[in-house]
Amino acid sequence: MASSKLDVLRRGEIFGPVVAVIPYEDEADAIRIANDSPYGLNGAVFTADHAHGVQVARAVRTGVYSVNGAPRHWDAPFGGYKSSGFGREFGLHGLDAYVELKAIATGLTV
Repeated sequence: MASSKLDVLRRGEIFGPVVAVIPYEDEADAIRIANDSPYGLNGAVFTADHAHGVQVARAVRTGVYSVNGAPRHWDAPFGGYKSSGFGREFGLHGLDAYVELKAIATGLTV
């Protein structure tokens, strides 16, 4: 595959249902490739070692990450990192766009 086509696979934002298969040398290289994208909406890892899958999930810069195909809970915030969106939907973090905090100092003791 020409390097320009491989770069599109590595750096493009792909919406599914599709699977992009990109060759990698080892786990560190796979994480590097995943994080090299200007996007970061969603990711997933499938592994027999659940705890290690969570470690990989923490290393990849996406707003949502699934380990072993676990469904997303609707109370959990949804949103991307980098150029994959702004803000969060759902959960308590989804309310932040509708709330403005204000601090009022009066100089009086209560």
